[in-house]
Amino acid sequence: MTRTLDFSKLTEKTDDLYELIVAASKRARQIAAIRIARDPLPTLGEGDEETFDETPDEEEMRDWDRVEKPVTTALDEMLDDNLEYRYTSVVVEEHDHLEDIEGDIED
Repeated sequence: MTRTLDFSKLTEKTDDLYELIVAASKRARQIAAIRIARDPLPTLGEGDEETFDETPDEEEMRDWDRVEKPVTTALDEMLDDNLEYRYTSVVVEEHDHLEDIEGDIED
């Protein structure tokens, strides 16, 4: 399923577009991981050969096309204000950093 997204709606949510893209991409990765956990991909056991005797049904292919992409779901959550994100950063005091440099210079 393909649909267009109004870019102005995204820029209304935040001043920093990079921030929005990072938050949406991390959420999209979470959604993809959840989908894979629910329906894992088939794996080959030892001694199994990789053969392609079975072809996917047309109905299966049509159903797969209707599944919304993780990025689309994440952006919809963002636009509907259902996605919360916060900053996790380490604060480095500049004063301590300068003392370390001065100590290295004296040695």
